Amino acid sequence: MTVRGDHVVVSGDVATEQRRAEVSEVIKDVAPELVIHNDIRVVGADEPTRREELR
Repeated sequence: MTVRGDHVVVSGDVATEQRRAEVSEVIKDVAPELVIHNDIRVVGADEPTRREELR
């Protein structure tokens, strides 16, 4: 998270769109005067489709 003036930029990866939205909601609750730029990416966290080989 980076704050510059009245703007906050959040970034990173989460597993669901709901988690992404929750980040913005928390920021709004804590600092409602900030303009939020949510650059968080939703990345798949699916179960493996095949067996992983360890060597």
